[in-house]
Amino acid sequence: MSTPIELDINGTIYKGSYSVDGNQLTARYRGQAMTHEVGRTAPAIAARRMLQKLVRLVPEAAETGAS
Repeated sequence: MSTPIELDINGTIYKGSYSVDGNQLTARYRGQAMTHEVGRTAPAIAARRMLQKLVRLVPEAAETGAS
């Protein structure tokens, strides 16, 4: 089950989601995904960091601020 997350960067809201499967945390944004092992950081906090990285990797989102 995916959990929605939002990230505010300079007043622009970016929306993604994350899910935890065993010890794997997956964040998703605009068709892209990033997976890491769950560590000591709470999944919601780690997912926001991953979403921030994904936003930077998706060029059209960075240019238009689309969510």
